[in-house]
Amino acid sequence: MRSSVGVTLRQRRQQLGYSQTTLAHRAKVTQGWISRLENRVENPTLNSLTQIAKALDVEVIDLLKHAGP
Repeated sequence: MRSSVGVTLRQRRQQLGYSQTTLAHRAKVTQGWISRLENRVENPTLNSLTQIAKALDVEVIDLLKHAGP
């Protein structure tokens, strides 16, 4: 799940023209944590995915669509 969620997250963030810092502020998380997600170092929790999805104006399922094993 790490890789595809991070890739999808980065793509959507860039589509919106958000920096990692902007997204972090909107999602009420740290920029470092956004970076770790995008770089596949961390696994997101359901709660954090919900916060990020809201900040990116998408549904959680949109972030998980391409998630593999």
